[in-house]
Amino acid sequence: MSKILDSLEAAEHGTASGYKAGCKSKGACPNRGSRVDLTCERAYRAYVHYRALFRLGPNIRITRAMLREAKGLKSWS
Repeated sequence: MSKILDSLEAAEHGTASGYKAGCKSKGACPNRGSRVDLTCERAYRAYVHYRALFRLGPNIRITRAMLREAKGLKSWS
């Protein structure tokens, strides 16, 4: 198997580290269409944009509920 496929299989999907490991496609992430988890690309954007999520670390799986909460916290800051 190629190194790219190996790295994608080893990636923790729904995390910023999954994006950094190579899962950068919105449509090819296994979390695409999930009602709970974010894709790696969206998790990475949320991780770098919201301080509350950044503090959790890059290996934490970011859910839609966590993103909603982080957005709510930012509006009060």
